[in-house]
Amino acid sequence: MCNRRTSSSILISVLLTIVKAQLHTAEECPAGAAQCDAVPELLSWAAAHGAQCDRLQTDNTLAIRGLTAITDIPGGSVIVSLPRSLALSVSPSQSCPIPHLIPEDVWSSSIKNFQLALLFLAETKKDRDSAWYPYIQTLPQHVDSLVHWSDTELHELQYGATELEQQFLQEAKQQLEDIRELYWKLESSGLVTELNSTLEDLVWASDIVRSRAFAISAPEGWLSPKSIGVAAFMANVVLRIPYFSQWQASKRIISIARSVTFMCIGAILFGTQHIGNMDLALLPVIDSINHNSSSLGHLQPGGGGSTVEAIIGPDGAQAFQEVTAAYATASNEVLLQHYGFVDMDNAHDEYTADILSFIEENVVEQPNEEQLQDVHASPALKTALSQAKLTSEGWSKETVTALRYLLASEEESRAAKSLQPVRWVTEVVLHRQLPTFGYVFKEAQSDATETRVDQVHRGILRSELVFLIA
Repeated sequence: MCNRRTSSSILISVLLTIVKAQLHTAEECPAGAAQCDAVPELLSWAAAHGAQCDRLQTDNTLAIRGLTAITDIPGGSVIVSLPRSLALSVSPSQSCPIPHLIPEDVWSSSIKNFQLALLFLAETKKDRDSAWYPYIQTLPQHVDSLVHWSDTELHELQYGATELEQQFLQEAKQQLEDIRELYWKLESSGLVTELNSTLEDLVWASDIVRSRAFAISAPEGWLSPKSIGVAAFMANVVLRIPYFSQWQASKRIISIARSVTFMCIGAILFGTQHIGNMDLALLPVIDSINHNSSSLGHLQPGGGGSTVEAIIGPDGAQAFQEVTAAYATASNEVLLQHYGFVDMDNAHDEYTADILSFIEENVVEQPNEEQLQDVHASPALKTALSQAKLTSEGWSKETVTALRYLLASEEESRAAKSLQPVRWVTEVVLHRQLPTFGYVFKEAQSDATETRVDQVHRGILRSELVFLIA
């Protein structure tokens, strides 16, 4: 059967979010007004501590509290430059910064989200003595994350038909259990006994971190590839000066320096920053910018790693226009799971469907048995069809490739398999990755195969439309 999540569940997500927001309006407006009044003070506090945010101002006339441009801002400009000293952050493998409040074993066994939540909660308990007090005053007192959704509300998403959907629901329910387990470990800690932190406090701190924290590059130290590469390059240049080139070991050192330089260049060009190796941080001012999935802005280190810079997208912003940023290039499911909202104009939204089950249960002319066995035997092909993704640009390349293989004639399948060695070389050389099983097949089949592929696509969409109308 076709996966019933798709557009129907996303629409339900939107409706639930809107309804829940309306239900909370009466009790949250006063607090919201106080937080809006605190934003100008936040901007002043940040500027006084070295932040550059003089291009932005708060605007309480917006439907959702946010920041607007004071003057025209060219595309690609820095709209906020925040000293790292103003970022409340945790680093990988960092020891507990407040061991008198949180036991080291609890800290080290917690994920970064929880570590930052604990650090943030300890700051909130300082009240006006906290260095981040002006920032804390601007934060919402309630985040409508999935932690607060009842089983009935989660059921309205109509998830559970596939392994991915079941995992989504399990993660949503597990969030609160994980927080409760963490609080149980902290019952005898100073955070609870001395600062009187409650479970509700920890849930709120976790909500704030989950919905507002950014992964940022860790400051580069002296042993970073860039620093080592520069030092090796300079050694290579200096040792070529006639005075130094006469040294007995100069040629050997130059050879080593050249090799180190090229290795560092390779590390910089081909290295990747994984989320696990980055700092997790709450960024005052920057997190006051509202989300827009179409925004092409980004964060980058500045000042040699001493600042975090928010860069506006290439379109820039006109005076008095709201400035937005994309918190993540993600579907509405991810936004709902991590940020507590959905974007009705999400350019990155995606729907999933179990095309494999649809074909097996609904297509009159069944695929070749050998090819069907190939699909079930290959994790890549099976995933591409049983968890097919549809975006605004159409079905994913992996899904289309797998579907064309499944519906191809035996002659086409044999011809396509012969391309496997060529495709392996192409993927490894051009993309520096091993190709999946699905990529070794032709992407252009006969007209008959293309017609069958199109019929399956139309059948899937028709079944979804009938379900929505019903």
